[in-house]
Amino acid sequence: MSHVPDDAAAFHDLLTVHPRLTALVLAPDGRRLIASVESIDEEGTGHASGLWEIDPSGQDESRPVARSSAGDVDPGFTADGTLLFLSDRESRDCAGDEPERAGTSLWALPESGEAQLVARHPGGISAFAVAARADAVAYTGDLLPGAADTEAYAAFRRQRAKTMINAALYEHTATDVWGAALGPDEPHTFVLRCEGPAVNAGSQGLAGTEDMAVSPDGSLVAYTRSATGDAPDTNAVVVADAATGARRRTFSRPGHQYYRPVFTADGSTLVCQRQREETYDTAWRVTLVAFDLGSGEETDLLAEFDNWPWPGRAVLSPIPGDTTMWFTGDERGHCPVFRRDADGTITRLTASGAYTSLCVTPDGTTLYALRSAIDSPPRAVRLDAGTPDQQPDVLQAPGGLLQLPGTLTEVRARADDGFPLRAWLALPEGASPDRPAPLLVVPHGGPQASWSAWTWS
Repeated sequence: MSHVPDDAAAFHDLLTVHPRLTALVLAPDGRRLIASVESIDEEGTGHASGLWEIDPSGQDESRPVARSSAGDVDPGFTADGTLLFLSDRESRDCAGDEPERAGTSLWALPESGEAQLVARHPGGISAFAVAARADAVAYTGDLLPGAADTEAYAAFRRQRAKTMINAALYEHTATDVWGAALGPDEPHTFVLRCEGPAVNAGSQGLAGTEDMAVSPDGSLVAYTRSATGDAPDTNAVVVADAATGARRRTFSRPGHQYYRPVFTADGSTLVCQRQREETYDTAWRVTLVAFDLGSGEETDLLAEFDNWPWPGRAVLSPIPGDTTMWFTGDERGHCPVFRRDADGTITRLTASGAYTSLCVTPDGTTLYALRSAIDSPPRAVRLDAGTPDQQPDVLQAPGGLLQLPGTLTEVRARADDGFPLRAWLALPEGASPDRPAPLLVVPHGGPQASWSAWTWS
């Protein structure tokens, strides 16, 4: 066994126990800011997620959410401000012969009282989305081929477990994604509205992305559907009736893929990421597009944006009629926040760092986000929603800066053909002209997935 230096071991231990912020959500009224935080578990052998309350003003210390427990993850808010989250707290206590209770379920935690079960699904729920102004929530759950509903799916799961069958028959599409086997279970979109059973709004395809959105009034649900055997080259966005599951519209384009739909505040338009797939003649490119739900017309929202970032999920103004939106995008070793105004003007709001989990206040004047960098783990921050190239206000939350060994410097050079190059130069502690360090070059062309953010690996 190779020897690990004491300082390296100490640094490894520090990374292991350091809290990890993974998500951030803001209540509809802007009063509560909730983060999902991973911390070392009691046995010290892994990490467990928990929910923390962060003071949006930055004045008070953060604290664990009352009555939340280890394993609660992926927070979100209903229209009335009730906190939702995913948790396996029920399946920890259920018997192995109850597949309808196994896995992760959707829970609600009101400001007073205990957590309440909102929805369960055989095998678990993997993601959810809520309506901004209505009592409606969509979630992703699997069904086996031939299962008409969750009851039939639970029976199929029970029978497969009893007979010890785990085989899958592939007749169409891919068999795995990034090494993970697909099927035989297939993710579907389900919708809960007020009282009554969940409505199946359709399949997301074997390689479902779990991308979905509910219209502000709760009448529609949109989700992305991966390529199928009938259309092996086409990814689509499906808009369905939330009450019946009937399909209203399908948006697709050969050679393109769509992700991360979100409705505008008035519910008339759907904004998505659109990725043009690469060919031998054309590079791949990601942009943000808007679909008019009445006419079906598609508009490229970043057609004139020459920075060519890889835009993340659009965050839209919560004010009906206001078409302002915010998004992030890789740019020269950073992942700034950008603002797009109604006239198409795009402004970069942050000068450095990599941002995720954007949230906007009800009046559209303030943003909250997680900011990381190559040398800094994610931290909760506050931004003005319109000021260019600003430095954020850091909020009091778990996951503060680590004291990293060595130094990190951004360097620039010019290639033989004149092309500008930039890079991060990471020097070990103690490196100097008198004590030179070996040089390791890790090239990455970018701009997609550029070296811009913190990684726990």
